[in-house]
Amino acid sequence: MGNDVFQKALEIKDYVTKIRRQIHQNPELGMKEFETTALVRRELEAMGVEIAPVEMEVGVLGVLKGEKPGTAPVIGIRADMDALPVDEKTGLPYASQNEGVMHACGHDGHTACLLGTAKLLSSMKDKFSGTVKFIFQPGEETLRGAQSMVDAGIFDHEPKIDTLIALHAWPFLEVGKIGYWHGSYHASADSFTAKIIGTGGHGAYPHRSKDPLLAACNAVGALQGILSRQIDAADRVVISVCTIHGGKAFNVIPEEVTFSGTVRTHNEDVRNTIEERMRKIINGAAEAYDCRYELDYVYGLPQVVNDYEVTDQIIAAGKEALGEDHVEQLPGAVMGSEDFAVLLKYVKQGAFFRLGVTKPGAEPISVHNDRFDFNDDAIPYGVATCVQFVLNHSK
Repeated sequence: MGNDVFQKALEIKDYVTKIRRQIHQNPELGMKEFETTALVRRELEAMGVEIAPVEMEVGVLGVLKGEKPGTAPVIGIRADMDALPVDEKTGLPYASQNEGVMHACGHDGHTACLLGTAKLLSSMKDKFSGTVKFIFQPGEETLRGAQSMVDAGIFDHEPKIDTLIALHAWPFLEVGKIGYWHGSYHASADSFTAKIIGTGGHGAYPHRSKDPLLAACNAVGALQGILSRQIDAADRVVISVCTIHGGKAFNVIPEEVTFSGTVRTHNEDVRNTIEERMRKIINGAAEAYDCRYELDYVYGLPQVVNDYEVTDQIIAAGKEALGEDHVEQLPGAVMGSEDFAVLLKYVKQGAFFRLGVTKPGAEPISVHNDRFDFNDDAIPYGVATCVQFVLNHSK
């Protein structure tokens, strides 16, 4: 199964697995990945990979130049490094030693796979042309990490990246598979906080108050009417109210109530209408009960839109390195978001693909779950696909 690249990836599996488990055992939250950053720097330097002089407290940009005559686009490969504020319950011998912090999303595996890719390519410099840049990104879960690397100047470093790819562990694919999707894949992600302001009073005499809690409850329910009655059902949109706070005593009507949530879309035109639609509904609910409102709407991450050509190149690399039956189209776009979208704004083209991590026949354990663990058997498949992608661009 697979070609020589996959066999070489198998040969370094033990190295990558050791690194992956070391990272898993020592997880760090977003924008605090100090030890992980130091580990990545040490490993890259030992491979002979240049560390770009980009000033960042956390995060690393590695640079490797091929020695094969010819030309090739500058390729960037990104891996996120941060963990989540989750108490691990896997019971593994290499389980987290940092209480309340866990690699529950597979970023330990992403980081290790990228180190494995760098290690393999550094031993094959005569096989590819051009430059490869390894982006070890902090803070994906905080939604600030990608922008922090942009602000630090990773896209100003010469030669500039032309094509950018990234992989992500996916429990809903079996080990040995990579998954692809053309076009819009991850939804945009915005957030909002609304406040309804009324007049507090005694719970026994609600007619003497202007009840912001009742107004807020009406607003929360009415917001779902945006989806069912104002937007085409074919457009994928989610509005979720995830918090609501108001009042401190069972017999006191509060003066104000706040609620907050998230908006996800796969259509930029629709996305740009949501804030105004929400304002009308929240204002109407507030006015109905003689209250007033405030809305703080924050435009967050854009969509991840996979370039068709780059996606085809990932498919080709996967089939060549792993075999035809190891590449699979994903069921469809997802409503989750990814700050890889921020990085895509600064390159000519790029794409995101999935790496299967579930044993055949096993029940998938979702990411962000306290029992999730990246499957080390997936490592050679991720490494080989990324390496083959680079080799295929040499002319």
